[in-house]
Amino acid sequence: MNEISDEGPILGSGLIPMIASIVLLVGLFVGYKTLAVDRNIGAAIMVGAAIPAAIFGVQLARLFRALGRAKLEMKDDVVPLGWNGTVTYVRPLRNATVRSIEARLQCEEHVQKGTGKSHREWRQVVVDEPLAPQLAPYVEQLRVQIPVRIPVGGPPTFYYTDNEITWWVRLHLTMDGCPNTRSSFKILVMPAVVGL
Repeated sequence: MNEISDEGPILGSGLIPMIASIVLLVGLFVGYKTLAVDRNIGAAIMVGAAIPAAIFGVQLARLFRALGRAKLEMKDDVVPLGWNGTVTYVRPLRNATVRSIEARLQCEEHVQKGTGKSHREWRQVVVDEPLAPQLAPYVEQLRVQIPVRIPVGGPPTFYYTDNEITWWVRLHLTMDGCPNTRSSFKILVMPAVVGL
């Protein structure tokens, strides 16, 4: 059985840790510079800047205490276009209850054009389909069977050789007893043979 690891973002949007990090770094820099003028104001700025990062850290600790690490199990390492099968989402449950699970199959396309100053990049979801997860009751473990069907044709630009195409199974879990969480699993899909 092939196991695929979770690529997150664990706590919703990836912007949250990035913003918390920026606030922390800027606050520490400004607070350090202000320490020379007034110790109390400098210390207050540094403590205030650490609050978003601390909140994120507490949420992350609560999540990992209530849940273990997620993985996706599937029989095949690499699948062809048109593949139809079932994958299994597995996650330990300790102190949490799942209220709802939303699952989607997405195809993300990454395009790079030009070099130097004329270099441009685009990233876009070109296929987005809902999946129908089927929850199986287990003690202290979440096991969800998810039927997946990779479209035969792929996205319209699938045959462009410069484009990077990535297929994902993405889940959003709404929880009781811990923060909500998201999981992303990369499915390796064989490129189609281009007829010339």
